[in-house]
Amino acid sequence: MKNACRNLQHLSRTIKIYLFDAGYGASLRLVQSKAPLKNLDSIFITHLHSDHVADYPALLLNAWNSGLNHNIAVYGPVGTESMTKGVWDTFSRDIDLRVKDEGKPDLRQMVTAKDIQEGPVLKNDDVEISALFVPHPPFNSDEALAYKIQSGGKTIVITGDMIDNSQIIEFAKDADYLISEVVLVSGVKNLANRIGNGSTLAKAIISHHTTAEDVGKIAQQANVKHLVLTHLVPADDPSITDDVWINEVRKHYSGPVTVSKDLQRFELK
Repeated sequence: MKNACRNLQHLSRTIKIYLFDAGYGASLRLVQSKAPLKNLDSIFITHLHSDHVADYPALLLNAWNSGLNHNIAVYGPVGTESMTKGVWDTFSRDIDLRVKDEGKPDLRQMVTAKDIQEGPVLKNDDVEISALFVPHPPFNSDEALAYKIQSGGKTIVITGDMIDNSQIIEFAKDADYLISEVVLVSGVKNLANRIGNGSTLAKAIISHHTTAEDVGKIAQQANVKHLVLTHLVPADDPSITDDVWINEVRKHYSGPVTVSKDLQRFELK
């Protein structure tokens, strides 16, 4: 979650995989976690920033090439359907050749993408999943989503990217896990200077994300049982240790805090 594919979370209670976001390296990390790509059941996109969807085409194609033999549902904000059509346009030659030469089913007929609104998204014997619009400038108000997953008597809320807002508190009320993005204001200046565009980039980053202190406030007010920090900004500053993140959150939240790592697992018991 933290580094090469920080925007990837998956839930697998049975043989089905429910994937949330498909940032760079998503398919590789799934393979490394021993989750068969051909078991991919549904994909839930929070928003269309490239670091959350860059591996979306590879994920679909790799699952297909790994023996996918069932339909996949893809849910996301407005633009998800258009993005999926773009995948088919880009890889039409590859798909056509493999269907004819290798006898594969047509992947384009196996994937159903849907632009969704907030509210109920999916309900079956495994899970119940709902969505909430969250503010994530510069996107419009209907272009960024948080997700709530209820399964086996447990509740997980994934914030996606957002700024501090009151809606998420009620949405995440009493959740067993709140998986939240987070930005450390003191570390953003150095990050922006390394990347370039200095103060302009730093201002944009801070104004688009939730600070560690505010994440702590949200978790405390929502009475979540366990806070998991992901999508760390910055993620690659060696001077920012796990303790730095946790101490910022601790100013307001007294419960368990985990600074997530790639391939980390959480058991729903």
